[in-house]
Amino acid sequence: MPARMRMYLAVLAALAMPSVLLAQTRVLTGRVLDASSRAGVAGAVVAVSGTSTVTQANAEGQFRLTVPAAEVTLSVRGLGYRRETIRVLSTQATIDIAMVREAATLSEVVVTGAATSQERRNIATAVSSVSSEEIARVPAASLDNALQGKIVGAQINMNSGAPGGGGQIQIRGVTSVLGNGEPLFVVDGVIISNGTFSTGINAVSRASGSGFSTTQDNSTNRLSDVNPADIENVQVLKSAAATAIYGSKATNGVVLITTKRGRSGATKFNVTQRVGQFQADRLLGSRRFTKATATTLMGQALADKYCPGTGDCPYFDYQGRLFGQRDLSTETSVSLSGGSENTKVFLSALHKNDRGTELETGAVRQSLRMNADHTFGSRFSSNVSAVISRSTSNRGLSNNDNTFVSPIYAFGYTPAMVDLEQKVGGRFVDNTLVRDLTGIGTNPFQTLSLLSNTEDVWRQIASGTARYNAYSSDRQTLAFALTGGVDRFDAGSQTYSPNNLQYEADDGFLGTATQGEALSTQFNSTLSAVHTYTPGARGMIPFLSSATTSFGAQYEDRALNRYSVIARGLVPTIELIDQGTPTISQVRTAVRDKAFFANEELLLLDEKLSMSARVRLERSSVNGNREKYFAWPAASAAYRFVNPFTYADEIKFRAAVGNSGNQANYGSRDVTIAGLGLIDGRTALGVPGTVGNPIIEPEKMREFEYGMDAQFFDSRAGLEVNYYDRSITDLLLQAPLPASSGFAQQFLNGGNLVTKGYEVALNLTPLRGPLQWNARVQYSTSESRVKSLPDNIADLVIPNSGFGAQYGRGRIARGQLSTAIWGNAYRADSTFRDTVIADANPDFQMQFSNDVTFRGFTLSGLLDWRKGGFVSDMTQNLFDEGGNSWDYDKPSPVSGVPLGQYRYAQWNGGRNAGQYIEDGSYVKLREITLGYQVPASATQRFTGGRDLRVSVSGRNLKTWSNYWSFDPEVNNFGNQSVVRFVDLAPFPPSRSLFVGFDLAY
Repeated sequence: MPARMRMYLAVLAALAMPSVLLAQTRVLTGRVLDASSRAGVAGAVVAVSGTSTVTQANAEGQFRLTVPAAEVTLSVRGLGYRRETIRVLSTQATIDIAMVREAATLSEVVVTGAATSQERRNIATAVSSVSSEEIARVPAASLDNALQGKIVGAQINMNSGAPGGGGQIQIRGVTSVLGNGEPLFVVDGVIISNGTFSTGINAVSRASGSGFSTTQDNSTNRLSDVNPADIENVQVLKSAAATAIYGSKATNGVVLITTKRGRSGATKFNVTQRVGQFQADRLLGSRRFTKATATTLMGQALADKYCPGTGDCPYFDYQGRLFGQRDLSTETSVSLSGGSENTKVFLSALHKNDRGTELETGAVRQSLRMNADHTFGSRFSSNVSAVISRSTSNRGLSNNDNTFVSPIYAFGYTPAMVDLEQKVGGRFVDNTLVRDLTGIGTNPFQTLSLLSNTEDVWRQIASGTARYNAYSSDRQTLAFALTGGVDRFDAGSQTYSPNNLQYEADDGFLGTATQGEALSTQFNSTLSAVHTYTPGARGMIPFLSSATTSFGAQYEDRALNRYSVIARGLVPTIELIDQGTPTISQVRTAVRDKAFFANEELLLLDEKLSMSARVRLERSSVNGNREKYFAWPAASAAYRFVNPFTYADEIKFRAAVGNSGNQANYGSRDVTIAGLGLIDGRTALGVPGTVGNPIIEPEKMREFEYGMDAQFFDSRAGLEVNYYDRSITDLLLQAPLPASSGFAQQFLNGGNLVTKGYEVALNLTPLRGPLQWNARVQYSTSESRVKSLPDNIADLVIPNSGFGAQYGRGRIARGQLSTAIWGNAYRADSTFRDTVIADANPDFQMQFSNDVTFRGFTLSGLLDWRKGGFVSDMTQNLFDEGGNSWDYDKPSPVSGVPLGQYRYAQWNGGRNAGQYIEDGSYVKLREITLGYQVPASATQRFTGGRDLRVSVSGRNLKTWSNYWSFDPEVNNFGNQSVVRFVDLAPFPPSRSLFVGFDLAY
């Protein structure tokens, strides 16, 4: 055959090849259904076993897939359902797949590496997940509020009842003394800030000196900017073997937030409208006086002045009036989702207006989001996420103060005999009563009506990922990905205290204004490569089901520029800070991290055995040696016993060990120069009290975790048990220095903290079918103890941990609990000493949740129980000292002495701090919701939509507790690593009741 003829035949064969290949494939369509309700399972993942072919079902559960012409096996998984394996004959063109709900979501995909994930059934570490349905079921002030009681092993507390949020999350107990104590938050691959920034109210309250800010300012943490309605799910990595992928930022756990994405199919439009009300809960009230008791408290002359007559004195419910605001709160959320097989889009918008229970308080959140996914041919794909939000708030006044501007503080010393709410000639009455008793004048009704304390935050979070599938075959794939993201916000704050407020004259400077700005930017990027090997039945490695290898590099840059101005002695009626005597301060920080990672995940023995190992090498600019790389290794393994005995579907035992860290605080490495003010018109320079350490390193935690996951009775029962043992070394501490050094103390690494605990979660589905019942019970406990300290530190009083030994405070000492409350206690010889008097950590926490569905009706509830955990109830101390406690006149153990007087006498000026240390046990009805799914025919007829759900929901509707004050779930000092037990004149808690309408078109 001539050469030219051979060339022509080769070209024809090449041109014909696609037709041949096309003839060897077929299109398979189908629907994934709930086995009980026959409703479509939205977002179910359908994959062809042994290949890289995969698709996702749309909102109705429908899917379309190109499969080989021969018989194939489909692997189908959906969140909350048991994974199904279906054989599809070569003659089938369509198929319906019924999925059964499971008590434990073993088919859920869980992040296991910086660039990889696995099904929950195969992971070897403890991970908690919360779905979008659980998050959005009841309106919440913020995301951390919505997560309360839903993550086993996490203590989530709201620091006060002020609108706009203000909470803290602690996972698996104490992990640091002076370092960061909160988890790392990641939204769609972007590490975001959860910082708190004061509005400057300390310039008025002077809770801590006269500066701009203090940890006592009841600030909002920035997690409140995240719209819960946009969230698809939240995964919480608790084990160090899982969090090691984030290295020195992960000792406190990692919270991964994934937002909703578009799905292929017809465009879906959803509208959610909620209307409700917040009401103050557990208000204390105050003492009701008679002429006799008033005379005893304030003397005859003042008693005659404020309590005329001889019987009962006038009584005005200050707390009920000041915290009695019940304006309607609203939340409007809209979203649009849709697209084709190649392009999918999700758009959303939110306007949320929460009205506070305190006069003139509230919070407004607005946001716009766009998430888009696009596939370019068979090799390239990309996704982007972008959201812009605005959060404004006026959180009023609360917590500690030294000028009587905080309402509860003032009410503690103000007998309720004068109508402070009334106006005379358009002006609030002067509170001469409290001035006569204390020498300080203040009227909280006037203060809150005229004082401004606002925050305005603009925030942008954006991320994007580009993927390139470099190679794909039946057995191997190789993909590269580049991910980048940025979190930027501008938090502006303003406080204005007019000249005519009654307390303003007390400092000699009439009128106070503050202006603050915090500019924060965080950028992180990841370049990764992932290789998967699936050998099949004839693989070269015996017993290997699959191997996933990943490696890559990461870079992070975060910066903060914060400045503030305080102006006193303002020109009357003018709020501008240039109209007074200014004081200016500024803080700037910049941190850069660089890391390399490698990860190996193996599935063996028909996916019964899973093994993984990973390591992260990381350096950071906050370390003493900025060029030194620290290694964060981890390893884990698990084995699944499938149908080991009757009624047991699967039992998995797992073990893991991992290392993660906690970065040094910014500036801990540096010897800085401090300004000492002006001398002869020139700036004087000196050294600060605390000096940096040029060899400072991150704290290091090694954790051993052992656990079991099991399913029984055809997926009707699921059990999770975890035990962890953590050892944190190289603690970030401050040690005293000899006077000859010229410094008072220095940052250093040293000591050892050991934290141990148990977590148990039981999931039950007692009933399936038209009447379905799902239940969950959680139990967790932890204990943290100081094993050792450096030789030059006998013990350490924790900064911002209380108000001295007379009230109870935090202190670190060898062999003692890190959560112990230290304070003055009487000895047998009537002397007193500073010693351990209680433990702020609860004995255990339990949660009970139930969801019952029947013929369109759904009833859901969550009960939260905390046993133990003591609180320093300084609010009670205030009211007792002012002779104003609601129970002051009740009988005491000593005959003839009123209870309040007896308590205060036993406290004896702080010589017996335990008198005001109270058991903070409680049971709370966290959530309850009753919903109804309107029949489709009625929805179509009256609204033109396809789906309508009506609901009534409540949060924190009832609290059962013997705690004297408002709420044992409170902290005067905000987010703290260790000490979270001080109750001092907080913003009272609130309960909420909302009506909601969810309409889909």
